[in-house]
Amino acid sequence: MTQIKKHITLLIFFTTSLIVLFAIASFSTKEKIKVACVGDSITYGARLDDRDKDSYPAQLQALLGEGYSVENFGVGSLTLIRKGIPTVWNELPKIKEANPDIIIISLGTNDTCGMGTCGDRKCWEYKDEFGSDYRDLIDEFSALPSNPQIFIAAPTPMVLETPGLNSERIDGLTVRKPRLQELIGMIKKVATEKNVHFIDLNGPLDHRPELFTESDGVHPNTDGYKAIAELIINSLTILKPFK
Repeated sequence: MTQIKKHITLLIFFTTSLIVLFAIASFSTKEKIKVACVGDSITYGARLDDRDKDSYPAQLQALLGEGYSVENFGVGSLTLIRKGIPTVWNELPKIKEANPDIIIISLGTNDTCGMGTCGDRKCWEYKDEFGSDYRDLIDEFSALPSNPQIFIAAPTPMVLETPGLNSERIDGLTVRKPRLQELIGMIKKVATEKNVHFIDLNGPLDHRPELFTESDGVHPNTDGYKAIAELIINSLTILKPFK
């Protein structure tokens, strides 16, 4: 009888151990929510010493935790307009392959270049195509198998109060800043028409030179990138449950 009890005890022990192991395995292999951050050099993390740690997607990953996987699809000088060089349209295959659950788009800063600003770049010449190109981009992402939730952002501001700006930089940003506001109006309209989420990264950071790289006025510093991540995570709280 004692031997039988011993065998039963061992059986219970091994059964319990298997249940625990299966539970751990299930937890560890649980699919993470994939977040794609799409944008230009500000998404990429330009002007940072350690973009893998301090870019806004990296800081967003730290804030969201292990249940999320944030991927940085930022490319320097990227435009939304198809005719821009380089353009987000050339990046679509990589983004689609990731099949993300959430897509955050912050584009428009480089689309203000043209007509004598930013050297020989031409974007503002095609500003009338900005809205239609944005709608098409959203349609491309909406068709993904993951049925992603899409957030489109008003790009971060151009802060003319930033210390160290030379006269040429001030002149260029003075021309481009109202252009950016015009594009933000288009972005808000697209968000409403396409029923996607809108994030304002412009108003809350404007006139805050302490958040921007000196002698630059466009690219945030480490604190600025952190502020972007915090604004975005506040917007993600409205998400519906996943899967």
